[in-house]
Amino acid sequence: MAKKNYWLNSLLFLAVLVGSSLQAKKKLDRTSIVEVNDIKPFKKLQRTHTNLLVLFAQSERDASSRFDVLVRVAEEIKGKGTIAYINCGESKETKKLCKKLKASPQPVVLKHYKDGNFNKDYDRKNTVKSMLNFLNDPTGEMPWEEEEGTDDVRHVNTNKEFVKLTTKEKKPIMIMFYAPWCGYCKKLKPDYALAASELKGEAIMAGMDVDTYEGYPIREQYNITGFPTLIYFESGEEKYRYQGKHDKDSLVEWMRNPKEPPPPPPAEKDWSEIDSEVKHLTDDTFKGFLKKKKHVLVMFYAPWCGHCKKAKPEYMDAAKHNADKHQGCLCCC
Repeated sequence: MAKKNYWLNSLLFLAVLVGSSLQAKKKLDRTSIVEVNDIKPFKKLQRTHTNLLVLFAQSERDASSRFDVLVRVAEEIKGKGTIAYINCGESKETKKLCKKLKASPQPVVLKHYKDGNFNKDYDRKNTVKSMLNFLNDPTGEMPWEEEEGTDDVRHVNTNKEFVKLTTKEKKPIMIMFYAPWCGYCKKLKPDYALAASELKGEAIMAGMDVDTYEGYPIREQYNITGFPTLIYFESGEEKYRYQGKHDKDSLVEWMRNPKEPPPPPPAEKDWSEIDSEVKHLTDDTFKGFLKKKKHVLVMFYAPWCGHCKKAKPEYMDAAKHNADKHQGCLCCC
């Protein structure tokens, strides 16, 4: 009898817990989310709220799974952004509204409006952090940590996280310092992520955006002047700067046997120091020289430019040929 009462009491307790949970869900406060059901209120909302994220759903049931996250986002972004909701299946008016706004939720879709105009469909994770990142910079690049296939890269966002990683972690550490807009960084990211997956358990492959307010002190501390910069750390200190190829296999091989990169090749002579018939112009001599000559071909170049380096020997040969025939002058600047 006592055993029977025990099980009955346990079932009753479980029923109370389930009932309380369901009641808590029903009581979710959605007042921070603006519900819209007609075109005029929407147009006003669009006009007066310059950072607007709208949830379109086929039904209330389809939308319900998103409200928990959206309520928290709406509360945190208050004053800087607005969350709205349209139930496309609620009535004829809302169906027309969704059709007019070209919203076809399957079963839900999130659309962002900036400064009164449609910006883009929300295409990031359904988390508070991702949505807040998006609403704080709705036209910016997607953070690397939110891209597919980057789970094995350790993403460092603050100075505190950087210090903790470099001083507490016992495994070998490489950190890729990057800027979101950097084309070379974007090209390297997939291989870097693959290397992180292959080295999982052996080494830490981390990434840090240092083109931010939080990242700038690290950028200055380590004299990061170009992107990406890959630094190998031991015991909290920089040991090597990676100079190898930017592919997965090269990264993995080097991390399993890290070593100091070879010394850089000796600096090339300045072109003006090489004996040739090319006339080297400066800001001070450019205009005066051109006035004195009837025909002048000027090559504008940068010392680091590979195409320029390749063209220099041919350009010097052409300058000598012209000088021998007393023809026009070839110059560079």
